[in-house]
Amino acid sequence: MYYQYLYAVEKERIHKTLDSLYKKFANTAERRFELGETNYLEKITAKSKQRQVNLNFVKAIEDVQIAYSQLMSVVQTEDNLEIVTQPLKKEALQIVNVNESPEVSFFTNNVLVAKSTRQLEKQQLLPNITLNYFQGTNPGINKNLYGYQLGLKIPLFFMGTSSKIKALKIAETIAAERLQDYTIKINAKSKILVSQLNQQQKALNYYEQEGAALSKEILKTANSSFKNGEIDFYQYILSLENAYEIQLNYLENLNTYNQTVITINYLTL
Repeated sequence: MYYQYLYAVEKERIHKTLDSLYKKFANTAERRFELGETNYLEKITAKSKQRQVNLNFVKAIEDVQIAYSQLMSVVQTEDNLEIVTQPLKKEALQIVNVNESPEVSFFTNNVLVAKSTRQLEKQQLLPNITLNYFQGTNPGINKNLYGYQLGLKIPLFFMGTSSKIKALKIAETIAAERLQDYTIKINAKSKILVSQLNQQQKALNYYEQEGAALSKEILKTANSSFKNGEIDFYQYILSLENAYEIQLNYLENLNTYNQTVITINYLTL
């Protein structure tokens, strides 16, 4: 929830910058039209793009509010808390052995309990032999007596106990199959998530190695070229959209990456 909130805040920041820029462009285009420096099409195009960007900005604000509400529902407080924000970063991937997860331990314990219960019941079918040593006195002969007592206990209800053992064997088999089924599924899910994470990492690598610098260079060159009259209004708008689209795509990929990492770190079915 917290990372989702940070993601929403970062998106709002970018859309706010875009909204501010397009407002300025729309005003500039209208002023140029009034001075006869441009045509009516450029004016209404700038106004239309500004309106579209503003709607995206409003939606980004609403997304932040939604993310905040979802976070507060987890915290379960009616107070308006101020959440400390920070730049969205990659979540650390923990080394997790899925075969040692609490769920696997739960199913493993079920197998052990079922097996122990069956073995205990099987012991009830075996004859119980006891041997006791005793020492006593007899006033008539005025001497100590020593002896041994041998006992033999034989189960009388063999059929009933045997049926119960069979039922316990079935329960043990079911518990073992559930353990195997869960282990197979959790390992398969882990492999799929790791594969997805590797793909997401490649997308992040592009931005970290090229995309970030490319976005900055596009913005810098576009602003300079438009100011010096080297590119027209439409080329300028397209350049800005490309530059900020790179940043927005990176944020989306980073958020997806973090959500996958969190799922792996706390993996369950």
